[in-house]
Amino acid sequence: MVSEHCPNCGASLSPTANYCSECGEAVSDDDSWESAGTDRSRDAADDSWGSSSAAGSWDESDDSWSDSRPEYASSRRSNGDTTLAAITHVLALVTWAIGPLIVLVATEDPFVEENARNALNWQIAFTIYMIASFFLTFIVVGIVPFLVLPVVDLVFCVVAAIKAADGEAWSYPITPDIV
Repeated sequence: MVSEHCPNCGASLSPTANYCSECGEAVSDDDSWESAGTDRSRDAADDSWGSSSAAGSWDESDDSWSDSRPEYASSRRSNGDTTLAAITHVLALVTWAIGPLIVLVATEDPFVEENARNALNWQIAFTIYMIASFFLTFIVVGIVPFLVLPVVDLVFCVVAAIKAADGEAWSYPITPDIV
């Protein structure tokens, strides 16, 4: 029986996996892989295989993986409610910058706040791009951006909402940090 989590890196494994998709560690059906645990993690200090708790461990008491590794600038959120963060991006389509601004002021959740800030920054940048395109239509250059930007706004907001529902704070492309 193959473990649900890789004892080397803690990634979730499919029942038919032969290798861990995260670290590449071979998965076998015998008990030797299960008993290897974190003893197979590489100790970078002396460049040898040793016992290290940096990879995390399986807690059998509550049947969960405890990862003691530091998280480096990850914008992925694995727990909590992501619904408000996703709604913030959809709200921006209907209410322009007002909806994300209200969510930004009203929330205390850092994940929702980051998503509201991203949505607000995009709506401000989108407005600037539309105004510039409007003025460029007088010299015919801005007609295409003036017609394409609303579609881009729709696509970006939908992608950001899907990413937020998945637990990721997506930064809109071509958007400066204004707020």
